[in-house]
Amino acid sequence: MSTENTPESSKVEADKTMPQVGFIIEQDEGNKWRVLRNVYSGPFSDVYIVSDVKSGVRYAMKCEKTMDNARSVLRLDVLVLRATIGLVGFPHFIAAGRTFNYKYCVMQLVGPDLGRLRRTRPDKKFTMATALRILDQTLTRLENLHDAGWLCRDVKAPNFAIGLDTDESTIFMLDFGFARKFKDSDGKVIPPRAAAALMGTFQYCAVSAHSHKDQSAKDDLESWFYMAIELLKGPLPWAAIDGRKNHKLIGEQKQLIRSEPAKSTFFSGVPIQFQEILQLIDGTGFSDRPCYARLRELLHQAAFSNSVTLREPFDWENNQRMQNKADFVGELGESNLASARLDAKNSHDLIMESSQKSAKKEPHEETKPVLLASVPPIAVPVQVPNLGPTHANLISTAAKDNPVVSTPPSEPEPHKKEPQEEVKPVLLASVAPIVLPVQIPNLGPALANIISTAKELLRQSPILRERRKEKQEEEAKKTGSSTDHSHDQSSTSDDN
Repeated sequence: MSTENTPESSKVEADKTMPQVGFIIEQDEGNKWRVLRNVYSGPFSDVYIVSDVKSGVRYAMKCEKTMDNARSVLRLDVLVLRATIGLVGFPHFIAAGRTFNYKYCVMQLVGPDLGRLRRTRPDKKFTMATALRILDQTLTRLENLHDAGWLCRDVKAPNFAIGLDTDESTIFMLDFGFARKFKDSDGKVIPPRAAAALMGTFQYCAVSAHSHKDQSAKDDLESWFYMAIELLKGPLPWAAIDGRKNHKLIGEQKQLIRSEPAKSTFFSGVPIQFQEILQLIDGTGFSDRPCYARLRELLHQAAFSNSVTLREPFDWENNQRMQNKADFVGELGESNLASARLDAKNSHDLIMESSQKSAKKEPHEETKPVLLASVPPIAVPVQVPNLGPTHANLISTAAKDNPVVSTPPSEPEPHKKEPQEEVKPVLLASVAPIVLPVQIPNLGPALANIISTAKELLRQSPILRERRKEKQEEEAKKTGSSTDHSHDQSSTSDDN
């Protein structure tokens, strides 16, 4: 268990917040790190620069809240970093732990990410030599990750960064919050699930992900391909589409670039070898091992055909100004790079839609999300005021003749305007002496018919008719008495 030392004045605040500048995080093993500054705050985690209290060496520390976190990603980061220990281009894993408020992972500190570096360029793209050299290294990172049994499921430029100092020519792969183990203990690819939530970033995820299909190694490479086009040409054609509102439109755009006329426009300005690269990726099966060697060979052919070599310096090498500028480029840029799955409601609805198309149900998928539209309406019983046993019997009879049926709501049929037949507020019977008017909600034509019939029966009630008759007779007697009295007065007057 780790502890956190803070200035006395900040202790109350520290219990409720993520690490603050100046905090010292100490492990039982004796490791101590001082928080220097926050460099990134995202929907799932925060990233800080920390320094070892003893040696002064700087590291990156990724933190997430222990409670009330939108999605736990740190565990996956730790698992992948441990699985790739000793591999070039993956940050060195230093330590992991937790305090009462948050969990953390300390790892090697790297430089600016490729997304920010690209956006520092006036034309928002790298030179041909730099782009191809980046693609050569990132392809190797994906191959190593897949061989370790993991999928990234969020391949994009911001998830690759350059090294610091003497490592500035090495591309590091980072951020494995959406990673997934896709091989079993024997190294065999796990069969696809019937449906899966859309994971990753809308702009770069594979076409199959837009249809809520399970992802495999080929889908990581498809995302890598879209990243390649962006590095070579700048923003992708669908960059302006808000994937959170219409991710399927982005998926359709990705389908269109595979055939004319969109194909020619999409591939203009990039080496012709990238058409074969996409064909090779599309032709890879779910359980197949991608042909990384052939993809790498096509990259080398693209470099040769464009008179560049993969040994030329990167655009940022010996260009500290470019690296410094990358630190001030916004995270979103022009392409809305926020990595996020669909919100829970939409994701569940779309997964359900995809699952219903599957002929077989997998045994482990016992609990399925249910669409609200498929739930029948609830029949709500309504009581009328205490009008006596006779009236209660009449209403009970009407209810039996017009039962409420629990069926999905239908469009109301047009009807003639009859104000006297409109559903009026009904008083709820209660043991309490106070009777409150309650407006009956629109629960369907069946309940409206019951109320209408009950009202009609009440109007035809013998007791009410008898009372009306008695009232009319009383009014008639009063009227007659008044007339006789007036007549007597007139007679007297005449006699006088």
